[in-house]
Formats: sequence, C-alpha cells, structure tokens
Amino acid sequence: MTHFNKGPSYGLSAEVKNKIASKYDHQAEEDLRNWIEEVTGMSIGTHFQLGLKDGIIRCELINKLQPGSVKKVNEFSLNWPQLENIGNFIKAIQAYGMKPHDIFEANDLFEKGNMTQVQTTLVALAGLISHNLGEKTCKSHTS
Repeated sequence: MTHFNKGPSYGLSAEVKNKIASKYDHQAEEDLRNWIEEVTGMSIGTHFQLGLKDGIIRCELINKLQPGSVKKVNEFSLNWPQLENIGNFIKAIQAYGMKPHDIFEANDLFEKGNMTQVQTTLVALAGLISHNLGEKTCKSHTS
C-alpha cells in the first residue's frame, strides 16, 4: 500500500500530532458509529477508521441524506478508487452546505493522519443535518 506520510514524526511535529490525537473523543466516535450505521443500514465494523477508509459507507451516508449526491461509489479495494470515494464525499458535503474549514483532507482519513479532524467533520455534518431538518420542520409549521 502507498503511504503518503513518510517516516515517523519527531520534535514539534510529533508534539502537534500527539496533541491532535489527544483531542479525539471516543464517545463521539461511538455516537457517530451508531448514527452512521442507523442512517445507512451498514456496519462500520470494530475499527472506525478502517470501516470508513474506503469511502463506501460515507458515500452511502450522504446519498441517504441528499439522494444522488455521489453518482458512482467505487467498491474496489484499491487505493485510487477509495481516494476517489473520499473526494466525492468531500464534494458532496460541500454542496450540502459544509464549510471548507470543517472538512477533513483525504489523507486525514486514508492514512489516519488526523482522525480528530475526520471526527470533527462528521460531527459538523450531523449538526448541519439537524439544523437543516429543523428549518424544514419550522417552514412546514409556518406554511
């Protein structure tokens, strides 16, 4: 497998990496796992990062929330189709209304570079969905 991050981190970069990792919220991971599995009807499995890495579940998630957001979901276990799924998911959530500063980069998930940012993105997406559903409910009550 191709690794985009070469070698271990030292000094300041190791410090930054450890500080980011320390902010990872395991309860939020469990909440996200339950939410994603409930919406998609798919199992992430026991390892959160590996369950999301190929992009299939995330593409199914956004397609359930906004049908047709990702036209083609690659189901190959090769790196490039998986990276394409990640890219398609990122484009779809931006179109859904996610702000660019809330969105992880492909390497954050693919190489487990920053799972805290992946988690932040998914929490923000869940919040955006709640917000959008709330607006729709308010509009239907005022109409």
